[in-house]
Order: sequence, then structure tokens, then C-alpha cells
Amino acid sequence: MKLATTLADFRGYCDDSAAQVRCFEGTGFRHLDYSFWVLNYQGSPFMGDDWVKDIAAAAKEAEKLGFDFVQAHSPSNDYFRSDKEEVLKGNIRSIEACAYLGIKKLVVHSGRSTEFIAPDDKRKYLESVRDFYEKLYPYMEKYGVHVLAENYTPSSKNECSFFSGEDLKELLDFCDHPLLGVCWDVGHGNLQRNDQHDDIVALGKYLKAVHIQDNLGVNDNHLAPLMGTLNIDSVMRGLIDNGFTGNGGIFTFECDNIVRNQGEWLKRDKNKYPDYEVKHQSIRLLYEIGKMILNNYGLYEE
Repeated sequence: MKLATTLADFRGYCDDSAAQVRCFEGTGFRHLDYSFWVLNYQGSPFMGDDWVKDIAAAAKEAEKLGFDFVQAHSPSNDYFRSDKEEVLKGNIRSIEACAYLGIKKLVVHSGRSTEFIAPDDKRKYLESVRDFYEKLYPYMEKYGVHVLAENYTPSSKNECSFFSGEDLKELLDFCDHPLLGVCWDVGHGNLQRNDQHDDIVALGKYLKAVHIQDNLGVNDNHLAPLMGTLNIDSVMRGLIDNGFTGNGGIFTFECDNIVRNQGEWLKRDKNKYPDYEVKHQSIRLLYEIGKMILNNYGLYEE
């Protein structure tokens, strides 16, 4: 398996995506997950007529330095909690950007709903999520981009969301579209149960990507593996038994808080905490952690 990590690792240190790409020089990573997470805001160049400029510059920089983009993440807006037209516009733009960059897999959160109460309204929730994804189908089909639903922990016991392998499999069966798949986030899974083997296996052919991150089982911390309570052996055995490791699956980190990004440290001077070099070293460490994990299972590839 190859190691990848999110472009968001260096969010806050750069003014544009091309500069973020340059930050990964010397970290060991060559494969990147393009993060559109914070780009969908009012006045963002990404949402305007000149959106291609930033994307094109990042693509040029990646080619020059020998990086490639293996998957992407759409903006953070939640279809059930935000302006629906804005959410759709951001996701459609993300699909277009993926097509430009040659990315075939885009993670799009299905959204968590308090409008529908679990478990009684589960059918209505499934229909609403399908309605959301159906609005993306024409663009997915036009550009050949797979949209991946992600497991997410409900914020309350009555909130509708998809947080188990069986839940997501049910959603994909219900939607029944060849360009829909699943990204399994092991950090989100760790908030539900420590042993995720059965969840991962249950996804079967629908598993197209993973987000590897850790926490203490309480909050979605986005730490590196071995820094929390994640049972990485359960995850790895699940990926092997699912067949993901033998089908070109990529071990993609989403550990952007291994060292908190600049500007996110309470009210401290963002120009001092944390220092760029410390952040850079933390991403080098992240690569070594990933390399060690994969080597332990005979799966590491350059």
C-alpha cells in the first residue's frame, strides 16, 4: 500500500494550494489528498469565475515536484445544516476540480440530521440522503468521479447518521449507483467501538478509500495512530480481509492535528505557535509511523 496524507496538514501556513504542496517536500509523502474543506466560503476564489487558477497552480507544482493527488475531500458544509444550494454548488465545484486534477475519488459527507429521529425516521433519512447524492449524479457521470460517503458519529443518540459498516452498506444498496462508494474513517469509527474489523469487512466492494486518524475515544481529535486508543491491528486486519489492500487501496492519513495548525492555538500569536519546522517534522514522523504500520503487515510500497 502507498501512503498519502491531506493537503490540510499545512493549512494556515500558506496562502494558496501550490504553496501547500511545496510544504510536503522532504516529508516522505508523494501522494496527497486534495482538501477543499475550507474553500467553500463567501468570496472564495474557489467559488468564483477564476477558480481554476489556484487548482492549476497546485497541479503544476505537484507535477514539477513529483507529487500526485490520489483522492479529495469536499467542503465542510452539511446538507442538512447549511444552505442546500450552497452545499450543492460547493460539491459540484469539487467534482469539477477533481476532474481537472485527474482525481477519481471525492469524499462527500452525507450529513447528520436532527430533522429525522432515529430509528423511526430511518427510511425518510435514507431517501433524503439519496436525493442529495442524486443531484450530484450528472456531474459524477460527466467527469467519471466517484463520490464516497463517510461514516460519522451522531452527536446525539436520536440523530440520524451512518456510523457503522452495515449502515453505509445499506445506504449504498439503497442508492444503487456505480459511482457511489465509501470512505471509512477509522477515527470516527473509534468513537463508536475499538474493534472495527467487522465494520470494514461489511463494506465489501463499496470500500474505496480510508481516512486514518486517532483519538481517545471521546472527541474527533485527528491525531496520528499510536497517539490515542485506536486499535490499528483491528483496522489492518479488516482492510486485509476486505480485500482493500490488494485492490490498490491507499493508506490515507487525516491527522492534521498531530501538531495543531498555525493560528488554531487558542489566542496565542499565530506567528509563533506552532513553528513551521516543528509542523514539518511532525509530518515526517507521520510518514514514518505509516511506514512502520504497513511494514508490519508486509504492505508498504514507496
